[in-house]
Amino acid sequence: MPLHNDRPSHSTPLHSLLRLTAGRISGLFLFHAAVFAACYVFAWQLRFEFDVPTFYLPTFRMSLPVVMGVQLLAGALFGFYKGWWRYVGIGDVVRLVIGQTTALTILAVSWYVGPLLHVPDQFVREPRGVLLIDWAFALLTLFGARVAIRMGQDRFGRTEVQPREQKRVLIVGAGDAGEALAREIEHRPQLGIRVVGFVDDQRAKWGAHIRGVRVTGPIAEIGRIADAANADEAFIAIPSASGKRLREIISFLSAADLKFKTMPGMDQVMSGRVHVTQLRPVNVEDLMRRKRIELPGDPVRQMFHGRRVLITGAGGSIGSELASQILDLEPESMALVERSEYSLYECNKRLMSQAAWLLPRVSCNLIDIQDSGIIEEIVSSFQPHIVLHAAAHKHVPLGEQNPAEYVRNNTLATRALAAVCERSGVDRFVFVSTDKAINPTSVMGASKRAAEIGLIDLLSERAMKLTIVRFGNVIGSSGSVVPLFLEQIAAGGPVTVTHPEVTRYFLRTSEAVSLVLQAAAVGTDGHVFMLDMGEPVKIVDLARDMIRLSNHTEEEIPIVFTGLRPGEKLFEEVRLEAESIKPTVHPHIVVTGPPQPAPYTVGQWLRDADARLKRPPSSITEWLSELVPEYKPLGSDAPAAPEVATGRALRLVPTP
Repeated sequence: MPLHNDRPSHSTPLHSLLRLTAGRISGLFLFHAAVFAACYVFAWQLRFEFDVPTFYLPTFRMSLPVVMGVQLLAGALFGFYKGWWRYVGIGDVVRLVIGQTTALTILAVSWYVGPLLHVPDQFVREPRGVLLIDWAFALLTLFGARVAIRMGQDRFGRTEVQPREQKRVLIVGAGDAGEALAREIEHRPQLGIRVVGFVDDQRAKWGAHIRGVRVTGPIAEIGRIADAANADEAFIAIPSASGKRLREIISFLSAADLKFKTMPGMDQVMSGRVHVTQLRPVNVEDLMRRKRIELPGDPVRQMFHGRRVLITGAGGSIGSELASQILDLEPESMALVERSEYSLYECNKRLMSQAAWLLPRVSCNLIDIQDSGIIEEIVSSFQPHIVLHAAAHKHVPLGEQNPAEYVRNNTLATRALAAVCERSGVDRFVFVSTDKAINPTSVMGASKRAAEIGLIDLLSERAMKLTIVRFGNVIGSSGSVVPLFLEQIAAGGPVTVTHPEVTRYFLRTSEAVSLVLQAAAVGTDGHVFMLDMGEPVKIVDLARDMIRLSNHTEEEIPIVFTGLRPGEKLFEEVRLEAESIKPTVHPHIVVTGPPQPAPYTVGQWLRDADARLKRPPSSITEWLSELVPEYKPLGSDAPAAPEVATGRALRLVPTP
């Protein structure tokens, strides 16, 4: 029978690591001991000009171990033997100074107190200048050794093969982010990048050097600077830049025919999702950057942490971002409702990569919100505290062709869901609306406004709190102009714009979802909340920006106007004429005044639904107008783009 040794092996990776660590600490300890001894000897020699009197030798021999012992003890207390010298920084220098000064203080105090305690003279009669010289030389030696190791590692210790040809890069922005980017490039020579200059608009920085690289001038002169430096590309290192400022910088870079990349925005850096040195191409969302918006006191976390949350339309751009942000708040559980299998799968995959350990709290439900029976079963069994209703049909042209489906989904199913939630004891119902509900000209906008009216009517005297949130277009959502323009540019153009004067408010998805969550936290019942959406953007200007970002000109990718589509407005409005606007505790969120009573009996309007939805589209729009009198359908009399009515698309003349 074979014998087995039950004693554990001492050659495991953990033991090897411990031995390696102990060996490194021992080596550092011995190095410091040698430095302290050498510096103390040198201090005596320097104090007496290399001719130490004989009568001081007993004092020297007896004080040497005492001085070394105090310094070694201070070194242990302040972590001299634990650092990795190739990463030495300001913190290491501070610890060196404090540790050595502490040792000097102890020795100096003993010099004065020793005679009072009857300590033999040999320990305390050393010249005071010796201690100061020893302190200074030990500090300089230890600091110099650390810096030498780091510089040696940076210059000679890298084994990566460096590319023969290096890309010459200008860094736009000579602040902390620019310095961090230059440092990262310096430490990674395998990238094949060489920083040949900084550009910055602060005149005080011109001519200064950052990590050995000169700040050469203002951003407006980057074309001349790039030619002089023979630069191949520019890296934009201003994460705090607004969208307007970023557009100005890109216009200078485009005029210089210089390729460019950018750092992520400051909101992404602060959220911890990306690092400041992660470069990527500039995208449209960067051009919409605004200041990071936060609520004081973190009421959003208080609202969702440890609560049961149900999200409809979870596979859409808004719904999936809601799920992502709420998961970060660690709810007790979260139910996702979506009728598209692929969209629900993508949402679940995103959450898995974000926080896999929280996924057991998430349930995915492949359900159509128009299926009232299944919806009631889900709500009754899950018993959510908060419901966020983001499911909706949202494409304006399709709504004009399918008004019955839009009313069923956007209006009737919304009210039915709210009724189920109220019966099940839900605390708060959050309805995601749209700015197209304001003075609507489309079936989509009117159906969302009708849903607002229906919810206010249903819940005005009920215990469940209601929050309605309106916002503008979400950049990059399915069916929006951004992915459409990207497809058209990739195909070589033309880029189609309906009208040269069409303007829209744009939000990034994260901003829109932040509004929804923050409005829910503000919590005034039955009111409509709106975000300060900034300045409206002309769609034709957005098209220009996207063509420029793709490194094309308007000569290569023309812009043509096609005329307004049915139901489409020239511009969106921010509120109804009858609505008063009031501030909230959040400086970027406003709320409408008390809800206006419905101009038509909602109950009667709903009772007519089955019969009216079977009629022709024109009858359905008339029926919508009964509940939403401000609804003015746009038909064939909508403004046409110049010359489109005659069959010719007007080509946009590039701006100088």
